[in-house]
Amino acid sequence: MEKFPWWNEKQKKLADEVEDFADECMPKVVAMVRQKRFPWDVMREVAKRGWFGILIPEKYGGLGKEYGVTACCILAEELSRLGPIGLTFSDTMFGGTHQLVHFGTEEQKEKWLPRIARGEILTGVCVTEPYVGSDAANIETVARKEGDEWVINGKKRFITNAGISEFYLVYAKTSDDPQDRRKYQHLSAFIVEKDRPGLSVERITDLSGWEGVFNGYLDFNEVRVPEENLLGKVGYGWLIMMSGFNLERTVVAAGCLGQMKEALRYAVFHTNRRVQFGVRTADIPVNQFKIADIIWRYRLSRLIVYYAAYLLDQGYQPLLDATTAKLFATESLMKISMDAIQCMGGDGWTKFYPVEEIFRSAKVMEIVAGTNEIMRLILYRQGTKMLSRNLRPPLRRMNKELKLPVPYFKTQPFVVKEDITQEDILKVLADNYVVNPGLYMTKEDIKMIMSIGDEKLDKLLLELEEKELVKLFKGRKGEILMVRPTYKGLKEAYPLEHYKWFPEWPNQEDFR
Repeated sequence: MEKFPWWNEKQKKLADEVEDFADECMPKVVAMVRQKRFPWDVMREVAKRGWFGILIPEKYGGLGKEYGVTACCILAEELSRLGPIGLTFSDTMFGGTHQLVHFGTEEQKEKWLPRIARGEILTGVCVTEPYVGSDAANIETVARKEGDEWVINGKKRFITNAGISEFYLVYAKTSDDPQDRRKYQHLSAFIVEKDRPGLSVERITDLSGWEGVFNGYLDFNEVRVPEENLLGKVGYGWLIMMSGFNLERTVVAAGCLGQMKEALRYAVFHTNRRVQFGVRTADIPVNQFKIADIIWRYRLSRLIVYYAAYLLDQGYQPLLDATTAKLFATESLMKISMDAIQCMGGDGWTKFYPVEEIFRSAKVMEIVAGTNEIMRLILYRQGTKMLSRNLRPPLRRMNKELKLPVPYFKTQPFVVKEDITQEDILKVLADNYVVNPGLYMTKEDIKMIMSIGDEKLDKLLLELEEKELVKLFKGRKGEILMVRPTYKGLKEAYPLEHYKWFPEWPNQEDFR
């Protein structure tokens, strides 16, 4: 495994160890998965090495903070080459371990974390339901309080580690109060042990990819758990759920990396040994281009994954970076697996090579941990807010000599007077028409040019609208968001000559 220079010595040593481990265990895992048997003896070896304690403090038997999320991603990257081993490991990390470390009581930590660290138990997280997927706030599984117990009813599906987890981290609705719902305080998180009466595995899902992974439906029928199994406080479910997503998406993205490496390995191996038209297929430019694309996608994916992991280890919550890592790595894995198959031709589509299984499993990576459509919504909604300072638009004004608009980033309002009139505003809007044709102005744009308060600005804009000199763009509550001049307003502001502009090359006599 290629190491990054910012990794510490323990992380670098771990990278060598887990790569050697994956190489050594590969024959056994492949054989067992082909026989539809879970490689429990390999999982027990992972446990013996203490790797399940990678995110757990030393106080509870873990490996401590010198390893951190970076080391968790190193393990996820290499163990993903071992199919169900990597997925089962990763789900335990972000499906219970992380939440216990950050939100568990001391009693909960002492009870569960040492056992997880020793690899004695696996865990699973229960969010998705038959009728609720990405819309996690509308979870229908409910938990009602009876005395000192909580009673859970509902169903969960697409639960990784279903049937093999010692406990499940279950999110359930605990309030129907509309105010709690508006504040996202209507959900709570519970630790539900596998042997609780009323909890049963409803089915194990037969998946297109992810061969050998236990994934299925759970049914909760009057499942009683004590108050001590509540994680965090009542109403903290959404907070706990969201806190784990940055880690989950980073680790999911890291799990794609090992699969990318395998696809690249076989694409290069095959094309260097396959001869067509008298040359190796590796010498055919179209295959070289595909392999080049695999390489840059793989390397860029590793960079963003381990940068997000580094930020998490530094105590940041890198929403944009973790989201980008998940989006880019999963879509890159999908493209890489398709390109690798194409390089290998018909052989790539057979089960003689692992690339077809990588391709089948790649698709679900674009769905888990939040679909990639959700990732794009997050990047748009949160990205435009978090990057707002860098996205602040310049004031564009016409350069009189060039007769072209130029940007000004550092400006002061140049219309400064107490009695700003409708005419002043109309001229500002008309000048904007010249440099930004077809665009509205926000009120903030106007205030970059003139010193005026919102109340007076709204009053003048409404007066201009009444005269049909401007067109207002309003929000849902009727508030003014943007404004532009009408054609009548443009004519009122300036004569036509003000708006005319021609480059030097046309002969204006040709079109007068």
